[in-house]
Amino acid sequence: MTRQVVLVGAGHAHMEALRQSQRFANAGLSLILIDPGAFWYSGAATGVLSGALAPDAARLNPAEMAGPFLHVRQRVRTVEPKTKTLRLEDGLELSYDVLSLNTGSHISETPLLKAGAIPAKPVSALAALRATVETAGGRLRLAVAGAGATGLEIALSLASLQRRLGAQPQMILAGTTLLPGWPDKARDLARDAMARCGVEYVPQRVEDLSMGLIHFGQRKIAPVDILVAATGLSANLPEGLDAGEEGLPVNEDLSWTGDGTVFAVGDCARMLDHPRPKLGVFGVRAAPILIQNLINAAGGRTARRRYTPQSRWLSILDVGDGTGLARYGELAYQGKPALTLKRWLDGRFLQRYRVEN
Repeated sequence: MTRQVVLVGAGHAHMEALRQSQRFANAGLSLILIDPGAFWYSGAATGVLSGALAPDAARLNPAEMAGPFLHVRQRVRTVEPKTKTLRLEDGLELSYDVLSLNTGSHISETPLLKAGAIPAKPVSALAALRATVETAGGRLRLAVAGAGATGLEIALSLASLQRRLGAQPQMILAGTTLLPGWPDKARDLARDAMARCGVEYVPQRVEDLSMGLIHFGQRKIAPVDILVAATGLSANLPEGLDAGEEGLPVNEDLSWTGDGTVFAVGDCARMLDHPRPKLGVFGVRAAPILIQNLINAAGGRTARRRYTPQSRWLSILDVGDGTGLARYGELAYQGKPALTLKRWLDGRFLQRYRVEN
């Protein structure tokens, strides 16, 4: 009987597994992807939000990729490791021999979301947000809660969208710490960019959203039409797995510590030996190791490759004014070449999965 490798989620690493699906077939394995829709590439999301890129520029359809795999358009509700079965949302059960999770993350549940804030994830929410702002001609009072890299880039992109629509930017970025974990020079460049692009930075946490007002500490308030929450990430995982919000704990070979036939990568995984922030670059770099280990595990071979993520990585934010803010380790730079490099890297990644459409 053909052994089944089941991929849950169309994340960065699983897109590469689909591109190399012939390797699974050559090993006598059946490859199945379970995911309800398109792959949204986070690297190009803010370019779409600002209007610099077309609405579908960050989206790929796994079903259109060539290769010997089956795409089941469903969500997995529950994983039962003891019986190696998955229960889908429609009640259908599916068995697996080896399982891989690349299901990403979502904005952690907070009172702001319950009060109507728009989450920064999933990426598809940002495409819908662009349409809302365009319908209003950009004349909206906007705010972003959370001043990390995601929050900053969204705030600058929304201000850019307002300018493109001929409106005066009305944009607040709020958070106690600007770009936590980034070098001081990057924070200085970010402050200059916000001042230049019409983004007001409030170094306080958004405490509440009610009746068209965001509330900060010390009785400070500000009127707002739309609030975007970029305040922290939690792993997307089906029920039945022993994992917390940080993700499924995995070994160096990307297998779950609780079951060697279950693997996880990207935002839904927590690398115990090499903890890293939730960035797409690690899913991309982990893909070759994951693919080989899935094939080995499904074939009954004990040999496993080990993934050691890089200790320094390149991050480039789209400032929205034709420049990029780049960071590599403790180095920081802002300018047009940084954005040119970002567009090239993003385009190369997306084209890798479009050439076979």
